[in-house]
Amino acid sequence: MKKLCAALLAVGLLASPAYAEWKPKGPIKLWIGFGAGGGTDTQGRALAEQIEKIRGWRVIPENKAGAGGAVMAAQLKNAPADGQTIGFAIASTVDFAPINNKNLSIDDFTYITTTAGSQAGIIARKDSGWKTLDDLVAAAKAGTKIVWANYGDMTAAASEAVAKKFGIGVNHLSAKGGQGSMNALVAKDANVAWSGGAHRALVAAGELVILASAEEKPLAQAPTGKTLKDYGMDLVVGSPFLIFGPKGMPAEARDAIAKAVQEILSDPKQKVTEYISKRYPPGPVVISGSKLDTMLRANLAANTKLLAGLKK
Repeated sequence: MKKLCAALLAVGLLASPAYAEWKPKGPIKLWIGFGAGGGTDTQGRALAEQIEKIRGWRVIPENKAGAGGAVMAAQLKNAPADGQTIGFAIASTVDFAPINNKNLSIDDFTYITTTAGSQAGIIARKDSGWKTLDDLVAAAKAGTKIVWANYGDMTAAASEAVAKKFGIGVNHLSAKGGQGSMNALVAKDANVAWSGGAHRALVAAGELVILASAEEKPLAQAPTGKTLKDYGMDLVVGSPFLIFGPKGMPAEARDAIAKAVQEILSDPKQKVTEYISKRYPPGPVVISGSKLDTMLRANLAANTKLLAGLKK
């Protein structure tokens, strides 16, 4: 992880010689696309605190929750493109939410950097007796009513994709973020849920189980478990955490903010780095520049294909 961050940091330094010349003219507003207490909020506030310490820039976090970050994004696209207002959400805010949405486009924004990946998976209560996605499917076909807790439109679409793949019915429960999905499971309002990382403590405590990974690889807490791709589904629900600004941000502002974040995340002793490493192992995922733009557009194409497949 340290080598990855160091390499990406070096690329940023070489590609962005003007970063040190840019300074904000006042406080930077950091709009967080999810509610207080979740993984996005915790990261955003810790980053704001550390940016102030290492750069002396005042950063003011503000929660603007709703629609998987889309509520915040809809406001951000109309904010001044001067580097003084930036957003923090997950990649699906810009590579899924704009699909069939006339109010949002992937071209509405300037992409600064990612901070972390995710540990997305299908989660259930241990007392369900299910250990794998196969067990859930068997229960559904035997008559068990499946209530699936989703956070945002992307996970709701993914639930439908799983249901279509296996020929089962699902009922949707809308939750506020991954933590809301876990709360729904614990309260028994749902018997299966998506999580991007909020499940870790409850899985470690033996209360919840991971049925399948929704990442490219098995999850850290279930290293021998199956991914959705192992089940024959070309589906990845995991979504990196993303810092972005309005379209037209000056390159020097974009690169200066990215550089500050990269410096923080390359230090394993920073509180935010420790948090990411614990909740979203193995650690920070720092992608910026043209590589980030290419990744987001590829994700948009894949997600558009996913939605089209549900209509067939």
